[in-house]
Amino acid sequence: MKLDSPQQRLRQQLPRHVWILSIANLLSEIGAETIRSVLPIFVLLTLQGGALTVGEIEGVAAATVAIMRVFSGGISDYLGMQKGLAVIGYGISTFARSILPIAIDPLWIIGTQFGDRFGQGISVAPRKALMADITSEEMRAPAYRLRQLLLTSGVCLGSIIAGAILLVSQNNYQMVFSSAIVPSWMGLALFMLVVKPVQKQQKLLMMPAEMTGLLAGGDEFYTRDESAATTSRHHTKQTLGSSYNPIHLRDVLELGWEYWLLLTVAIFFNLGNSSDAFLLMKSIEIGISPALVPVGLVIMNVVFALASYPISAIVNRDLKVRLLLVSFLLHVIVYFGLAVVSTNVQIWCLFGLYGVHLAMIQGLMLDLVDRAVEPFRRGTAFSLFNLTIGVTLLIANLIAGWCWQTIGSGFTFTVGAFFACLATLILLIGSGEE
Repeated sequence: MKLDSPQQRLRQQLPRHVWILSIANLLSEIGAETIRSVLPIFVLLTLQGGALTVGEIEGVAAATVAIMRVFSGGISDYLGMQKGLAVIGYGISTFARSILPIAIDPLWIIGTQFGDRFGQGISVAPRKALMADITSEEMRAPAYRLRQLLLTSGVCLGSIIAGAILLVSQNNYQMVFSSAIVPSWMGLALFMLVVKPVQKQQKLLMMPAEMTGLLAGGDEFYTRDESAATTSRHHTKQTLGSSYNPIHLRDVLELGWEYWLLLTVAIFFNLGNSSDAFLLMKSIEIGISPALVPVGLVIMNVVFALASYPISAIVNRDLKVRLLLVSFLLHVIVYFGLAVVSTNVQIWCLFGLYGVHLAMIQGLMLDLVDRAVEPFRRGTAFSLFNLTIGVTLLIANLIAGWCWQTIGSGFTFTVGAFFACLATLILLIGSGEE
């Protein structure tokens, strides 16, 4: 008797629409990453924009997606259409990417990136809620793993495509941006034409944050603690009622010391956590050709994918603060290294080390926030957290751009490492870890 492989069993068990949603996400991610892998280089070398211009573009993009994802669930509940809002978000992002090949000014780039991230912010919660609605409780973890696998594959494929096109076209950036349009429109068409709307969709603000990714801002849409999720649903129904406002002042006033400590730590850390665009700019500065710049992103994401599962498997609740401290220190090492790096091999090693840092820190801060507040205040806690970090990332990229343009790249990464050191010190003192 022939036994099915794990991959075959996964294909047989997961609903068809889980695969469709995941493939649509894959195609969209390929398009997005093809652009992001070379956009800072295009701004610097072709449009002659400075580092501050790159900081403005990346800051607006990061802040937009962080802030919009807070409100997308409330908008979806108000309009009562998860698929429709996801299509609108996909459509805005795809249209913005379609304008990029004819961009002739940095202001165009800011506009297209704002539109791209605005669309992503709108669609993130309804997309994850759709996934949660069409999967049974026991299949949510495999569905999440499939989605993550395809998203990581999309990031790597997008970077490889961008580098390959630059190599064969002698740095034709318009060709790269035009190629990104194809998978983006394919993903949108697949989502629009094949995915069916859920007949009895749940209200996003009535669902636990772990399932929607709305408030936590992470990629996990399934819950690890079913009893906590049940409690969260019960209290949220009592608290929110028909309100679509994710932040409630009365809950803000009741958030405890541990929450404010974590928010303070996150603010200081993210003030130095500039966009990956500055890593790409550093690659150009040390003499790497534009076609090889995306190699660093491929290395980073492959290491991230390989390290994520074992790290999440061995870390228990009691070690989370210590792991966060280690991830901060790893960030410090990488940024100090970027301040003095001078060769291809050195910076690619730092990209790999940064991938380990990302694997450690993914969802960790938000998980600690989740455990620091009462279940019925999680909505307000996560929303306030995301709004604050969105504004912080805007400021961080402006600081990085200004430092680079006025003093130099070494000072920029040193400042980033300094803020990470401050965050580490505050967390160490506040948490009482030895």
